[in-house]
Amino acid sequence: MRTSDFGRYALAICVAVPMLAGCGGGAQSQLAPSGSFQQSTAQSPVGQLPEGLVTAATSGAAQTSVVTATAQTGYVGILGGGPVYKHIPKNIEELKNSGFNELIVWSVEVGSTGDLNLNGEFPLTSAGDYIGNETYPDFPADLKKIKRGTVKRVTLSIGSSNYGDWENIKALVDSQGTGPDSILYKDFAALKAALPLDAIDFDDENSYDSSSTIKFAVMLGKLGYKVTMNPYTNSDYWTSVVSQINKKRAGTVDGIHLQTYAGGEGNSPCSGWNFGSVPVYPGVSDQPSAPPDLTPPEAKTAMKNWHTQCGITGGWLWIFDQIAGTNLVRKYAHAITSGVGGAAR
Repeated sequence: MRTSDFGRYALAICVAVPMLAGCGGGAQSQLAPSGSFQQSTAQSPVGQLPEGLVTAATSGAAQTSVVTATAQTGYVGILGGGPVYKHIPKNIEELKNSGFNELIVWSVEVGSTGDLNLNGEFPLTSAGDYIGNETYPDFPADLKKIKRGTVKRVTLSIGSSNYGDWENIKALVDSQGTGPDSILYKDFAALKAALPLDAIDFDDENSYDSSSTIKFAVMLGKLGYKVTMNPYTNSDYWTSVVSQINKKRAGTVDGIHLQTYAGGEGNSPCSGWNFGSVPVYPGVSDQPSAPPDLTPPEAKTAMKNWHTQCGITGGWLWIFDQIAGTNLVRKYAHAITSGVGGAAR
């Protein structure tokens, strides 16, 4: 589902098929200065939240094991699409002063020729050159303005539940490699030069090709990006890929945006998603069609439970589009930050 279709289609589709992988995941479920996420001191899994996230969020049920929680040192993010890049001044000010310190811009589509586009309505690159100014010329300046506030990390998210993006990346890596002459290298070098970006988020919900994904991530690391993953299922695949990427280029993957709603409902950062020293940041939903949708107090309780159980130091929210222009933006930022042991910004 594209953000451009959000108002007309996303709610109806996700209500009809609430467990669809992309209904709230990654892009559908979904979040940088170039500095890495700070690691939690307690990332080992120690038990599943009882009866999934809803029970934990609403009841604060005791966990089977408790660890010493660390202070909040990770990023607290919010994911958004069209309202971020369509040059709506009140949205820019809202994000700048939100209290979130990571902004995840969703969702980059990768065409078969390598051209990049945001949500089918905002062409970013053509033949390796940045062309975004032809559609939204204020986007670079708007991101810079947002980063003068509480947001310190801007991440672009690639993919969603749609087929095509990661299949196209595989085909391009297989045919051209990832060197300076490849279209993917040129595209992401052009984005880096044009936009104040810090990280690229991998929301692959269909392809799961480890070879091309590892090569692509290492390429991004060489270009100066950090990489995050945005999984909702297939934990064995993701833990293996992250390990191999960081063995080839240490520190490239510095965080995991774990979906805990829609297709990822019931996921816990404390059980089944152990990435070693790479911290896991759970994402919660404010959208009724991506259940469980949590109020700010419920989001705080869920984050606090995970923080107590396994020491998470950050989290994120799906989706800005749902709450733009309301006082809920700051409320969610403060709730998540407080839940993971931090002070409101």
